[in-house]
Amino acid sequence: MSVVVKIQDSTGSEIGSFEAEDEKSLCEMAAMHGIDILKSCGAGFCWVCLCDVIEWWDSIEENKIWSSGFNLSKDENWNSKQVLWCVGGIKSEHFSDNKEHVVILKKIY
Repeated sequence: MSVVVKIQDSTGSEIGSFEAEDEKSLCEMAAMHGIDILKSCGAGFCWVCLCDVIEWWDSIEENKIWSSGFNLSKDENWNSKQVLWCVGGIKSEHFSDNKEHVVILKKIY
């Protein structure tokens, strides 16, 4: 069915939302919808774009666009509910599973 991504600022206030697309990074989709996301390298190395996943972690593919070399969910010392905007995206199977998904992401910076 569809995947809607809602973006919160660092205080938890919603600053925008959009219907997700396959094969695009979270950062790219946010920019297409006028939502300002802090990013620098665009390859998942600088961590400037790190964000919290508030809802529907199961819909997130950490290295959708590019393999950053980091797998945050496998690091025992890291919060397993975070993703790098620039390389993360929505799992392809969530666009065709006939369910409605709402992913909520919160900016850290």
